Amino acid sequence: MNIPMERLQYIAGLFLRCKKVQQNPWTAFAFVFEFNEGHMANSGFLYNGDEVEPATARIEEDMLLLSNTLREFREEVYEQCDWRFIKLLFQMDGETERFKIDFEFEDKNRWEIHPGNMMEMREQLRPHFD
Repeated sequence: MNIPMERLQYIAGLFLRCKKVQQNPWTAFAFVFEFNEGHMANSGFLYNGDEVEPATARIEEDMLLLSNTLREFREEVYEQCDWRFIKLLFQMDGETERFKIDFEFEDKNRWEIHPGNMMEMREQLRPHFD
């Protein structure tokens, strides 16, 4: 895939505008977006040292901006690789300002966050930038 760095940086900037990210202390965060027929959901975690807070990503002053941008991004990826991802994982480290974007194209259970696995997933999704 050949996605321009400016496009990826724009998306990262949108995550930094999310209400939970702006209103809470964090050293890292991770959000999973799930794309279904006509529906999109997201959940994730804000990490502040040993503290972890569940969170969702949305921009208060423009509720559709992030989701619409990610839908467009999904189509850009589709145009390049002929597959639409069903999940997107966005992770950011606050100290280095590094971020990662990962995709899942087939496994609906990957990065699935629910009450039964919340403790496991919050550690699995914790950003590690080596």
